[in-house]
Amino acid sequence: MQLFGLMLAVALMNQPYKTAGIDHILIGVSDLDQGIRAFEQATGVAAVRGGRHPSRGTENALVSLGGGAYIEIIAPQHDAQPNEMVTSLRALRTPSLVGWAVHVVDARDAAARLERAGFKVSKPQPGSRVTPQGATLEWSAFGVEKPQIAGAPFFIQWGAKTTYPSLTSPGGCALASLQVRDPAGDDLSRLLKSLGVKADVGKADHLHMHLDIRCGARTASFDSP
Repeated sequence: MQLFGLMLAVALMNQPYKTAGIDHILIGVSDLDQGIRAFEQATGVAAVRGGRHPSRGTENALVSLGGGAYIEIIAPQHDAQPNEMVTSLRALRTPSLVGWAVHVVDARDAAARLERAGFKVSKPQPGSRVTPQGATLEWSAFGVEKPQIAGAPFFIQWGAKTTYPSLTSPGGCALASLQVRDPAGDDLSRLLKSLGVKADVGKADHLHMHLDIRCGARTASFDSP
């Protein structure tokens, strides 16, 4: 019984969510060291390096937001070959809100539910990275292909043996608000409603995302480019 209780506790610790919700928010920077310093100046919290994405040419640093969510500061690796993500990150002059992710319990089920709601989604693809401490994180992720929604999140299911990044990243910050304004705001609202995700979404002529986080007595804000 003690062994079973320990195994259950570990399972709950590794995956602290039971329904779909905001997983992480991506703040893009052109250089990771500079981005970590800029984030600390704005918040008083030092992000910890999370590792590299071998197939994407990016690297990151993380800060927990509590409640199963975290900030991912993402930058191009210095020696990365150009691709769409690397090129857009290298063009940034200030830390900018470049995307967000929603966690799901079962990626295939979530994708099927979105298909039934009229959305065309990409096939869930596996991903992984190794942390500086040598731990391997694994996940499966997919996105929405049609209708095109510039401000849509991508969707991620973490591996069963992966310890959730929010639990291993520095604390001190909490999500105050995430706002997404998109020309396809109605479709985005319907998309999120299909999975039971609550978010501040609205319509606008152009995509604009805005993030406020509270870090002790400070409030730091980030906007899309």
